[in-house]
Amino acid sequence: MTVRRSRLLLTAALAGGLFWMAGCEAPDPEGDGVDPSQQTRSAMVTGAFDSAGRAESLLFLPNADAPWTGLLAASLTGGGFDIFNVDGQVLISAGGPELRGLAGVPDFALRGETFPMLFGVDDLGVLRSFVVVRETREVIELPLETEATLSPAAGVCLYDQGIGYVELALLGEDASAQLVRIRDAGGEGLTLESRDARALPFPARSCAAANEDLLVAGPTAGLSRVSPSGEQSAFASGLSVSDVAYTELLGRPVALIASSQTGLVSVYDARTLDLITDVQFEDGFSAPAFVRPTALAITENNYGGMAFSSGILATYDAADSQIKLVAREVLSRTVVNPEDA
Repeated sequence: MTVRRSRLLLTAALAGGLFWMAGCEAPDPEGDGVDPSQQTRSAMVTGAFDSAGRAESLLFLPNADAPWTGLLAASLTGGGFDIFNVDGQVLISAGGPELRGLAGVPDFALRGETFPMLFGVDDLGVLRSFVVVRETREVIELPLETEATLSPAAGVCLYDQGIGYVELALLGEDASAQLVRIRDAGGEGLTLESRDARALPFPARSCAAANEDLLVAGPTAGLSRVSPSGEQSAFASGLSVSDVAYTELLGRPVALIASSQTGLVSVYDARTLDLITDVQFEDGFSAPAFVRPTALAITENNYGGMAFSSGILATYDAADSQIKLVAREVLSRTVVNPEDA
């Protein structure tokens, strides 16, 4: 076991103990009129490592057959990719365009094999696709072949995955989203088909799938949940959101956003977009606190070991150019009481 991985395990164990101790604190007899469930809570960062450049977006690429070999991909300001393992080792560093948003899957069916795939939107609003080849440590761009007319996009997220295909949501420069399906049909490149279009309440720059709905966000527009018919079922105003992620914590669906202004990660009920709590991630064992988190990603997949067996939250912190990791179990225990799930 490496020294770094030993430290990750220790931090996760210490953090879990602190959460349960915090939950036993006596209530303030004076009270401040604030719903206790919405007060800022504290947790510890599990691990951190340096990034050679500013990460615009982060994406997990797990490996179900060998969890400890799962990857974390970062698209970089100025272009290109760095792909890490969870110990922070750069396994692949590759050139490429600067991308707005990053979507992908760990097991895209390609020519009878499966490969990790990355998708992003370049500065011209064009969707680009890349295959990650572990054996040769390369990221190779694959052309997209389509007869559909695609408007310039401002962002992208994974919407669905099925046997032999992935579906992406492309956020338009206007208040719309286009759903596209991508598969390997045996041509020179990948085949792209337009599947559906969805009206949005505002021009969005980031998104996350929440079952068949979309969570969409903008730097000044707030956070919204939009149904397949284009109806807005929930809205949180007054938010500046650069990145949104969706997951379930102890069975409760939540939306996560990070604030570079406050350093907090805010957790919202994904059904109503009511604030559950803000979380301040503090110094862990050899892992510094969140200061200016920007890019955000979360996975429910096993990444090996006790610390990351139920998934990971990752952020890029612009204050020190580090990628910081929090065990998903730590986040769950901090945010959700089992009786409230």
